[in-house]
Parts: sequence; C-alpha cells; structure tokens
Amino acid sequence: MNASDAWLLECGEALSIAVSDRQMVELLQAEHCHHVPGAPYYCSRVLLRNDNLIPVMDIEALCQGRAAEWLDSYLCLLNYREAANSPLQQLAVRVRRVPERIQVNDALICELPQDLDSSLLKPLALSCFTHQGKPVLILDIANLCSAGFRDLAAAS
Repeated sequence: MNASDAWLLECGEALSIAVSDRQMVELLQAEHCHHVPGAPYYCSRVLLRNDNLIPVMDIEALCQGRAAEWLDSYLCLLNYREAANSPLQQLAVRVRRVPERIQVNDALICELPQDLDSSLLKPLALSCFTHQGKPVLILDIANLCSAGFRDLAAAS
C-alpha cells in the first residue's frame, strides 16, 4: 500500500485538514497579516508577500459562520492551481498549531463527518481520512478560492 506525505493543519478545535507535501510552502506567524475592512468574516485578512496580496482563509470561522479568535495562530502559505496547466496561486490558511507531517494511505479513508452536512465545507471536501481516530478533510483549495464558492458563502 503506497503512502503519501501530507501536512496536517489544525484549523479549529475539532477541525483538521490535510494538504499535500507539494502544496505547503511556509509557516508564518499570524501577526504578519493585515485586516481588510468589509471583507467576508472567513477571509478578512491578507498577507503581503513579494509585492503580492495573498488572501488568508480562516476555515474555522467558515465552519462557525462567524469570525474566530486569532490568539496564538499561525499561517500556512499554500500553493494551488486552478487547473492542471494554470499558473501557481497562493493562499494562506489560519491554523491553531504548528502543522504536523504525516503519512496518508488508502486504508485511512473514511466517510465525511455527518456534521459537515450543514457546513460550507461539504462542497469543498474531496475526501476524508482518519488520523489518530479523528476525521481529517482533504479540501479542494482551488474551489475554496473560486468566485463560485464566494457566491455560495455570501448566500448562506
């Protein structure tokens, strides 16, 4: 059984996501980001990096439907592509702890958590697996950053 390297990102008390080894770029302190007035509660900050503004996604806030506390937070800078041959894009994700590098294989696949039914994360979840007895979501990062998802989130 082949295993793949991934990074475990703890986005909330009971919410973890995994990103591939290739997607993870860098870990930063959250104080490096700047608040954007009038932006959606789940994406109300940006990171200035190499003369680019990078959106900061707060997945915990997205699940709660309101802004989350930013005490002792970190930012994971991620790469993603909108399509196979499109240029690399970047997104920062707020996490509660330093990410952990883990191994994932097909034997760990599980059903999506039932409480995800009412969450905006459900349309983004590509898959789910267990790590230490807890579900971990694999999200479609490009879809998370899409105009279609922004419209869905604004409508909810």
